[in-house]
Amino acid sequence: MKRKLSFPPKVRRRIYTDKQIEQALQILSEIKSNQLASVKAGILRSTLNQWLTRYQNDEEFSQRIDLLLA
Repeated sequence: MKRKLSFPPKVRRRIYTDKQIEQALQILSEIKSNQLASVKAGILRSTLNQWLTRYQNDEEFSQRIDLLLA
């Protein structure tokens, strides 16, 4: 009897626009609660944390987002 190998489906990564990132970071700065900001923005809390860290540490990323805030 031959066994057929089965693999789990590939997990698709969600791609966010700079505008969506900017809006989520804006919500996070206003609410000051990762959990509530995550629910309101509809984005995972871990993703928000990564964006916040990247915004604080990556000059190019922060400049790109700041252009949308202006």
